[in-house]
Amino acid sequence: MSSIATDGRRTSSLVSSSAQPTRWAWLLLPGSIFLVVLFVVPLTGLLLLAFGMPNWTLANFSRIGDTPVYLTVMRNTLEISLTVTALAFVLSYPIAYALTNAGTALRTVLLIGVVLPYFTSTLVRTFAWIVLLGRNGVVNQFLLEIGWASQPVTMLYNRFGVILGMTHIVMPMMILPMYTVMSSIDPKLMRAARANGASPLAAFLTIFLPLSLPGLIAGVLLVFIYCLGFYITPALMGGLSDVMITMAISSQILEQLNWSFGAALSVVLLVAVLTTLWVGSRFFPIEQLLGFSDGKAGSNRGRRQMGAQLLLRIGSTANALDRWFPSMGGRTVPILASFLAVLLLLPVGIVVYLSFSASSYFVFPLPGYSLRNYEAFLFDALWVRATFTSIRIALMAVCMAIALGAMLAFGLSRGAMPGRGALVALLLSPIIMPTVIVAVATYFLLARFGLQGTEFGLALGHAVHAIPYVVVIVVANLRDLNPSYERAARSLGAGSWATFRTIVAPLVMPALIVAAFFAFLASFDDVVYVLFLGIGKITTLPMRMWEGIRQDISPTIAAVATLQMLFATTVIVVGTLLRRKKTT
Repeated sequence: MSSIATDGRRTSSLVSSSAQPTRWAWLLLPGSIFLVVLFVVPLTGLLLLAFGMPNWTLANFSRIGDTPVYLTVMRNTLEISLTVTALAFVLSYPIAYALTNAGTALRTVLLIGVVLPYFTSTLVRTFAWIVLLGRNGVVNQFLLEIGWASQPVTMLYNRFGVILGMTHIVMPMMILPMYTVMSSIDPKLMRAARANGASPLAAFLTIFLPLSLPGLIAGVLLVFIYCLGFYITPALMGGLSDVMITMAISSQILEQLNWSFGAALSVVLLVAVLTTLWVGSRFFPIEQLLGFSDGKAGSNRGRRQMGAQLLLRIGSTANALDRWFPSMGGRTVPILASFLAVLLLLPVGIVVYLSFSASSYFVFPLPGYSLRNYEAFLFDALWVRATFTSIRIALMAVCMAIALGAMLAFGLSRGAMPGRGALVALLLSPIIMPTVIVAVATYFLLARFGLQGTEFGLALGHAVHAIPYVVVIVVANLRDLNPSYERAARSLGAGSWATFRTIVAPLVMPALIVAAFFAFLASFDDVVYVLFLGIGKITTLPMRMWEGIRQDISPTIAAVATLQMLFATTVIVVGTLLRRKKTT
């Protein structure tokens, strides 16, 4: 996102000076049309359906307000989302802070603890918590073994399990924006504050914390919005009293076939998301995080002056109380961050461990080691067929996402056109909006053309979700290209096409490969789109896992989850190696 913002500043003068699109800007057209047709139009259709088009009515929304069950669902969604967001912030800030100030060794450990879970599918991590918290799960067996419990403790299918599982899943999403902002804070500012008599705590509260607020607010907003649209974890780990709005939407559309009421519930969720973004923008210019800010900050000067006076009072109070607080520069934060990073890795590590069990059911510790679960996966026709289905759909989605995303990236980086900020907002919206809303809206559109329940229709939905990732990765690469290479080629007589083919394309290729891997991973690990667009006709690998977890948890699922994590790790390693190759 920041890369788009930076590039936007480079081309803002061109946009303002040209009322007509430049030649490069025409590359924005195919991808923009694709997103309008498969993202904007479906959301518009969802809105119209919720109001009972062509017979306009508010009956669906009145039913929501008049039915206590749905009011309870709304309250559950808000309570769980707020609790998870607050808990994720409290646990994530020490990790982000330690990532910024720790040495190389600790930073590497913390990055592994954050990045690996982030790229592990939500379904796999939810399955890990089911294995840990179940009645015969790892935690209960441990408590019984050490004598802390006389009978299994109920930690699953209740509010506790939902909050714990969701918090683990969203923590990397909270950490990464905070770390991005914190890493840009000049450490000289903290040293200057200390040199002028500020205690470690006062320097942190008056310098570091205020400067990290953009990342803090971004993380909180993204996590809260993500929690509002959470589906997989509450559906698998929650009880009857923990139903969230996404589960109600799924029930109305997939089980009761009440499309208009399901659309109304989706619109309520959409309004909640947009309201959250608007409220957040009142406290911080969210458009800067999304890449289409004009950079004007004059309206914030008064608030900044008031904030400076408040910080002075906080600093003086912190200096007076510093002796009762541990030093922020000591070992407290690194130790806490290391412990939390281990907890982030623990669930997926347990799944890998249990995948090698010689038992036909989950036992901890393992009675023996075996590859029987991997053999059961490789020689089961249903698992193999689901795997190849996932691969076919992912490859189709990757082809569309790379072709359209690359053109959009070049158009944004080198083109100039009016309304560029609105286009950037459109590009980033598919990864900000809850997946359930987009999947439901896309389902209604595809149903009109008979594409629901087809692999191509599902690939279209996955491509919409993958395009923003491709654009962000490729734009970042184009921003870092040295323009002197192209000038040198042109000075030697090369034309525009020859320069692009011999200079630009080879330099951009590593970014395209990385983007293709991430687009493939996003499609391959998806469950929500398959639930709504596949409508029982398509069984992908994650869908096969979903059905297995809901019906009968088998150790074979642990083997499949381990293979998915291995694939995600491969993507991370390949991306890192390609970036290093580019820099060298």
